[in-house]
Amino acid sequence: MAPTTKAESDPNLIAEIDRLEGQSDTCYQGLRLFKHEWNFAAWLSLAECARRLESSLAPRQYGSGRHKVAVINLARASAQMCRFVRSHGKGSIRAPSTFHWSRHLAEEAATAFQVAWEYSMFCIDFPAWHRNLYAAELVGPSTIRFHAGTSELDRRVSAYQKGIRPAPIQKEEPAEEMPAPTQKVRELFDEVIRRSKARRKYGVEFGNADQLRKELADLYSERLSAKFRRYPDISLGSYTLGKFRSLYVGLLALVSAHEHLCFLWGRSFGLPVESVTILWPRSKWTKLLAYYSGLTANEIDPMLQDLTFSASQIQDLQVMPFVPLAEDGSLVAVAPAFPLASNWEENILRVCSYLRPELYSATSLTKEDEMRAKLRNVVNFPRRPSGPYRLGNGVPDLDLLIEDTTANVLVLAELKWPRKPYAPREIVERDSEIRKGVSQIRAVKKFVSANPRFFVDRKYLPKLVSEYSEVHYCVISRDHLIATESSEFPIFPYDAFLAEMSSSKDTSSALKFLNSADWLPVEGKDYISQWITNRAAGVTVLSELFLLKESDAPIATSQ
Repeated sequence: MAPTTKAESDPNLIAEIDRLEGQSDTCYQGLRLFKHEWNFAAWLSLAECARRLESSLAPRQYGSGRHKVAVINLARASAQMCRFVRSHGKGSIRAPSTFHWSRHLAEEAATAFQVAWEYSMFCIDFPAWHRNLYAAELVGPSTIRFHAGTSELDRRVSAYQKGIRPAPIQKEEPAEEMPAPTQKVRELFDEVIRRSKARRKYGVEFGNADQLRKELADLYSERLSAKFRRYPDISLGSYTLGKFRSLYVGLLALVSAHEHLCFLWGRSFGLPVESVTILWPRSKWTKLLAYYSGLTANEIDPMLQDLTFSASQIQDLQVMPFVPLAEDGSLVAVAPAFPLASNWEENILRVCSYLRPELYSATSLTKEDEMRAKLRNVVNFPRRPSGPYRLGNGVPDLDLLIEDTTANVLVLAELKWPRKPYAPREIVERDSEIRKGVSQIRAVKKFVSANPRFFVDRKYLPKLVSEYSEVHYCVISRDHLIATESSEFPIFPYDAFLAEMSSSKDTSSALKFLNSADWLPVEGKDYISQWITNRAAGVTVLSELFLLKESDAPIATSQ
């Protein structure tokens, strides 16, 4: 039987998939890890996560695409473990002074983590099927195969969303985990290691790292200042995006120093599993973050609260890396890999969208300005970007107008910057935002056709729209994309549009390339698909993942 979306499926198939989904939800039962106090089990889970990351990568792969994908997957699995232990671990808590690692505890943590790792893929596939984003087929009594994308174009767009690009279009090199260290930073790392000493069999007590953290904070401050995509004065509640950047400078200084020190110690003495997770009282986190960020404790408190993992709909330790290990939140753990690989700006905006949706909606008002501002900075003569333009009552504004006086080409565009979706439910919502953009640019074209002198009379253009050799109407979307085969109202990704409009190509050639969809990767040429098998509570799921074609390519995670 061919794979079908839920909307296309027979009721019997839907009922059977629902039954298997419910069965998989019991996968946590019988795990020995949950016989421990919940905070100790959570600490063991974070330590196991660090151990897995360390054992799965060669030193040369740190900072690579494979590393980042591994952290993304571990962040989801670790969040699942934290939910499991909080719900099913012992209700009592253990004193942190008794948190120790041992061989039998390692076995318990590894078994439970593997269950959470595999189940975390179930939490992607089943919701995607329920939202008609995936097609499914039963290939055995308890085995489901999920297909990502229901058409060739859908699959190409899905691959693009995962960061896969056609071979001729060079991908941006992934940022290093830590900025390139100066000679002074290297010497400071060596000095701290010399002053460190073993603590029991699996731990280490590091020497004073204050000067090292200060140097790293300076490096991160410079690096993060250059990475703003949104305006720094955007309000996120009681703090701005710029203030949050300062906090993250301090956080990265703390966690990067700790992670690399663990790596250096591990080269000589083995990974200090007992020490890889930073476990401090909340008051110490606040004090140190204030010291290395230049903020006050009062400024830090609300930001720290927003970064604390909870039972909210955000289930990812890259987004909320602070894991409370006490009922009152006075003890907090952080696995350094998660904030290090986090897209800090995007993630705090996502947190704000969940916790303070009305405020987040207000931040969205600047998005089109920010997209236009970058275009103005890189698009040069003979292309002239302008906008926005109010067209009339009941007609959407025209967000962007690009006139090429030499080629006699005109581009009229609707700009969309939907927040990058986190879960299948959000994909459906973001899709609708882009479709709204299509209806808006359609309305703009209808208005322009009915009012041919509108732009000339207001001196926005030197001549009638009809006098240009080429006139293109399109939607330009940033951070999310949907498949469309419309030649009248195509949808272009912002990064591809920006690259073409800032290139030395003539405008006609640039638009021809965008309309050809050659900016999308091709299956079999640029990427391949692979079936990954995961099992939970006797249920088997075959998940389709996309991989870059080269040999050391990372597995592309589902969006």
